[in-house]
Amino acid sequence: MIHLMELPNPDPLTGRPEHGGRDRHFCVGVASIEPLVEKLEAAGVAYTKSMSGRAALFFRDPDMNCLECVEMESWR
Repeated sequence: MIHLMELPNPDPLTGRPEHGGRDRHFCVGVASIEPLVEKLEAAGVAYTKSMSGRAALFFRDPDMNCLECVEMESWR
């Protein structure tokens, strides 16, 4: 899955949306988001769950890039 978004300036380190789903982001599919939630919480990494209700979450890396992980069945 690839999300393409047009933004006026995609690289600012400040002023980005708090919820990563409203910012440019990379998305990967995972079998379950619960193990990831546990690891993010243990490491003190802030995340938000998808506002759409999907089994997905968003978090930022140290450079403020947003990553999305969405729970999905294997497609192969």
